[in-house]
Amino acid sequence: MDVQYMLEILPQFLSVIPITILIVVLAAVFGFLLSIPIAAARIRRIPVLSQLLGAYISFTRSTPILLQLFLFFFGLPVLLQLIGFDIRNIGPITAATVCLIFFNGAYMSEVLRPAYLAIDKGQHEAAESLGYTPVQKMKRIIIPQMGPIALPGLGNAIIHLIHDSSLVFAIGVVDIMGMATIMSGDTFGMKQVEVFLTVALIYWGISMISEQIIRRLERRKKRVLRRTGYEMKKKEAGYSV
Repeated sequence: MDVQYMLEILPQFLSVIPITILIVVLAAVFGFLLSIPIAAARIRRIPVLSQLLGAYISFTRSTPILLQLFLFFFGLPVLLQLIGFDIRNIGPITAATVCLIFFNGAYMSEVLRPAYLAIDKGQHEAAESLGYTPVQKMKRIIIPQMGPIALPGLGNAIIHLIHDSSLVFAIGVVDIMGMATIMSGDTFGMKQVEVFLTVALIYWGISMISEQIIRRLERRKKRVLRRTGYEMKKKEAGYSV
């Protein structure tokens, strides 16, 4: 194995890491924002809309993300052109980011929904008896308890998102994997082990940093759970967060 070659190509990978991070951050933030109304509509069981969102979630969770990227980048412009919208000039980075937002939004909504339903109904009734408005109830009582419950699932969603982002090179994004494909071709496959081992180490590093951030948030979560008495309820009910 040529370690010297791995060190030589490392700066080229570092130059495209911001593209990967940009896609992951945008998909995580806007995917989370998208997941909130989706989860709310599913919890309230709004007729028709709830069923449509259920189909959307089922489709995104049941089909490979690589296939969704192809459909989004190649198929959606053709479909929208039929109804008068022309997005044929959409760039691969934009298409990949939007696709991952929709994918991640569906995934995260299925994390938020059970987290909301895990809150005891007595908490809602207590807030209403105290005269809290719906916004005050969510802000002061529900979200502080719901957040810690959802955190492990949201953390897993972000780790999966980092892994899924490695597929965006398939539609032409020159990210970490895109750069690896170019380098592998330039060396006619003679340095594939060194190239892809370097890529693996970079993804490992990104995932480790993300895990440390999630663990830091989880330590805060335990303090909130102790303060709200959720740990005691968890033992009584026999479920875990």
